[in-house]
Amino acid sequence: MKTNTALLALTLGASLILTPSLLAGTGSSNTSTSLSEAISKALAHDPTLRKVRADTAEAQGYVREVRADRLPQVTLGGSAGAAYRDRSIDGVATGGNTLFSRSINIVGRQLLTDFGYSRLRQMDAKQRLIARDLLDRAQRENTALNTIEAYLDVVRAERQITLAEENVDQHKKVLGLSTDRAKAAGNQADVELSNARYNLASTMLRERRLALAQARAVLFRYTGEELGSLSMPTAPRISSRDEIDPTRNWHYQAALKQLEAAKLEKESMKRKYGPRIFLEVSGALGEDVLGIEGRDNATSAMVVFSWDLFDGGRRKGQVEQAIADIIRQEAIIQETLVLLDQDIDARWSDYVTINERIKIFKEYDGSLQKTVGLYKEQFDLGTRPLLSMLDVQNEHTSALIRLEDERREQASLAYRLLFFAGRLIPETLGDDSVAPPPISFETTSDKPESSANIAEPERMSIVPEESKSSAFGRDKYKVSAFAPPQ
Repeated sequence: MKTNTALLALTLGASLILTPSLLAGTGSSNTSTSLSEAISKALAHDPTLRKVRADTAEAQGYVREVRADRLPQVTLGGSAGAAYRDRSIDGVATGGNTLFSRSINIVGRQLLTDFGYSRLRQMDAKQRLIARDLLDRAQRENTALNTIEAYLDVVRAERQITLAEENVDQHKKVLGLSTDRAKAAGNQADVELSNARYNLASTMLRERRLALAQARAVLFRYTGEELGSLSMPTAPRISSRDEIDPTRNWHYQAALKQLEAAKLEKESMKRKYGPRIFLEVSGALGEDVLGIEGRDNATSAMVVFSWDLFDGGRRKGQVEQAIADIIRQEAIIQETLVLLDQDIDARWSDYVTINERIKIFKEYDGSLQKTVGLYKEQFDLGTRPLLSMLDVQNEHTSALIRLEDERREQASLAYRLLFFAGRLIPETLGDDSVAPPPISFETTSDKPESSANIAEPERMSIVPEESKSSAFGRDKYKVSAFAPPQ
């Protein structure tokens, strides 16, 4: 019995002392995937980025459409068919026969001036294109942040599984030794207690494995493939709150551009129904045109003038809409800045205190290891019951698991602060990866993707809006207030 007791104490003591070495990480795959590689895969795979890029391509096409109004326009037309006409000119009858009428004409028109309307429309369209591109960059940062969060979750879950597996093994050994001792002493109390604690440790292991499966599923949503072994990255260091500038946030900058576009729209609406002057050059060739026998050719070069003098109040209504849009965009900018400042302050407060929390957990772990030695001595003397040994085993495992939670949170806070300042991708992949890929107007294969490869990541806050009826052609999507990922 003394031999079994000594062996039991030795097993528990050795397990508590050796467990910290398990924090080095796990990974059964022969290949490893760094955090930067995972982010690169997500930026290449995420379907949301393709959708946002298509929105940018649409805005680019609109810029070209608006620019065309200021360039020469050439139209070719023609007609052919039977024509009958009967008329008299100065008492002389002409026509009266059905003839084969045919003609072809070409008309060229160049806008000379519309007193700034087309120029303002083009400037507005360019600002909206820039805003779309900035939202594209914001979505890339959002995808990168979500990928980082999933990556950190996987690393944490793998480490905690290692701790939980070790905890189960030690409880299993204790259960075996308790059973042997009970057979010799005839006392089943320690056996029942050891069995209950073993089942509890097994349940905790199952929970950790489930957490790992969920974390890997989320990571797969963004990267589109199973990754190799992962390791905890070295989190960036942020020395002061002033390093996090909310005005560099891509979403905030997009809101600023949208405000500039709204102001330009207002000015263009004021000039929309003003005078317009065109140079129009035309030429026509015809024969028996409209039933009038003979050749009918013509050329002309004219200055054409038009001015909508009365529109029933339409222009006033459109200007009022543009003013309302300016007010809305100003409110969105203010709201976005307030939300960013609030989130940055909250995350920064947590970031500056988490190092102290980690220090406390490490000291607590050291105290537990010292307690192990004391409990072992008391257990050898018969003054420390088995329940105390099991309690300190569970407490030590729980402390190590909490320590992993804090380490994961420390890295997450650092990356999230960089995200608020629009620096996440530059700090993890480099400045060359900030800009979205070039716009391509080629469609992908008609073959649908497998549902397993289609991600549904958290989207940036872009509110769809019906196209307005004005000739200005306002974008279908507007910038809304910043909504940070949860």
